[in-house]
Amino acid sequence: MDAVLELEIGPTPEAGTYLVRVLRSEGGGEPSASVRLDVDALTARRPLLEASVLSSAVPSRRVLPATEAALRDVGRTLFEATFQGEVGAAYRASAAVAAEREGRLQLVLRLTSAELAALPWETLFDPTDGTYLCRREPLVRHVPSPHSTAPLAIERPLRILALVASPRGLPQLDVEAERERLEDALRPQVDAGLVELAWLEEASWANVHARLLEGGWHVLHFIGHGDYDEAADEGVLAFVDPDGRADLVPAHALADLLDEAEPTPPLVVLNSCDSGAASPSDLFSGTAAALAHSGIRSVVAMQYSISDGAALAFARGFYTALAQGRPVDDAVRSGRIGILGTGRGTLEWVTPILYVRGDETRLFASPAAGAAGGGAPPAAPPGSSVSGSPPASGRTRAVPRWLPWAGVAAAAVAIVVAVLVAVRPWETADGGSDGSGGSDAVEGIGGTSRMVVQVDADATSTWTEAWCEEGSRLDITATGEAQPGAGGAPFGPDGMAEGVQPEDRIIADVPTGALIGSLEDTDDPLFPIGSNAHYVCPVSGTLVLGLNDTTIADNTGAFEVTVTVVPAQ
Repeated sequence: MDAVLELEIGPTPEAGTYLVRVLRSEGGGEPSASVRLDVDALTARRPLLEASVLSSAVPSRRVLPATEAALRDVGRTLFEATFQGEVGAAYRASAAVAAEREGRLQLVLRLTSAELAALPWETLFDPTDGTYLCRREPLVRHVPSPHSTAPLAIERPLRILALVASPRGLPQLDVEAERERLEDALRPQVDAGLVELAWLEEASWANVHARLLEGGWHVLHFIGHGDYDEAADEGVLAFVDPDGRADLVPAHALADLLDEAEPTPPLVVLNSCDSGAASPSDLFSGTAAALAHSGIRSVVAMQYSISDGAALAFARGFYTALAQGRPVDDAVRSGRIGILGTGRGTLEWVTPILYVRGDETRLFASPAAGAAGGGAPPAAPPGSSVSGSPPASGRTRAVPRWLPWAGVAAAAVAIVVAVLVAVRPWETADGGSDGSGGSDAVEGIGGTSRMVVQVDADATSTWTEAWCEEGSRLDITATGEAQPGAGGAPFGPDGMAEGVQPEDRIIADVPTGALIGSLEDTDDPLFPIGSNAHYVCPVSGTLVLGLNDTTIADNTGAFEVTVTVVPAQ
């Protein structure tokens, strides 16, 4: 790495105040600053941010969509709180040194408290340059280690063990489609002899244990379901038990299992729902952080659910860079750039996160690292080609997949863990009355289900697939902007300003144009939603959404609404 800026950020005795300290910089010295940061307010915006990132997979014609405005606001808040005074000067000086060397500035964050680790630091936005830091520079979440580990000496090819777990009782994965997707992403590297991909399609504890004991694996790639166990305060992955049902493996046990391999794979990729989630009270409780803390050199995680197209683009960019010998932090950045190519308005590049144990980000020492310097790589060695690859199917599915989500949302880890869940195609409302807003729903662990719905501002009502049993709870968040047809200021899900067009309201004491809901074909009255609501269903019914406005014909714009159904306990 051409230049490094390493920061330690931790709490002070004064509530709401944090100390930012420079541990390494190109300008020398260790300046520090005491900053104010409303962590609770930022943490409360996490569901809204995830909804914004997910909905960005749908193209938008706006210069700055409302979905990005929310993410940029959080990123700017984090940047301005972190890079104040002399700390900000150290950042500018280090960035200038990196530019002079025609290299990149590695930004290393040592977050010493759980509430800070739960924040989306990958959104850091520099308002002076108008750039997101993680798209320009490699960004690392540092996990302390008592010693530095040298890169693992390997012979080509890079050996990846892909695990698949689709237990009964959870949404069934399309195993062949998931396999095809990863193989498509890695095919150029496999054909060039840079990568070998092996599969274990029944990921039980015993089967994984046996394959790990064979040794020689460099990367572990998990395809399956994850969750966050709030009772145990720890992330879990769903393996398959002897009866074919879910065996929820906690993070600490998974770390012990991986340690059975000789050598232990330095990279784990978990693209499973909630595998990157962590407790606000335990710094190393999440699956990703716990694996790194327990000895895994590097873990790549997805802090939000991710669309199929973005997952494929990330895997291709990430593995290509890794196979060419780049450090893992640089490879993650290459994966982000790959995601950018899926659509100009996408925000899904913010989804991957990287945990690194210790200071070394170059995981492998291999002849493949020099292949990029000149000369064609050798032909693929016997056995390194993708085995069992299905023929091209012409599959063009590019709709988002909405992964199971319960508790603190996030998803999975180190070497591109891909949880790819088949969903129904997006059904878009035609703007007429009683249309479908186009929702994709997947049931998660514990029966929780989640979907994203588009509510057009000129639709009389928008039907969703959110069925709520009596006593269950609907957690609803909304973003976006609408424009009244009669002119006037645009408005968000909370509606127009107080007192504007009260005669057009359906619910008299709720702002005009605000998002409202009802349960279809029941006597349950309409209820207000706005940008955020929690509603316990008094009767069973299907959620219908709309605007609190009787004059909607000429309205324009739409709201993106995320609905989570939480079963009654």
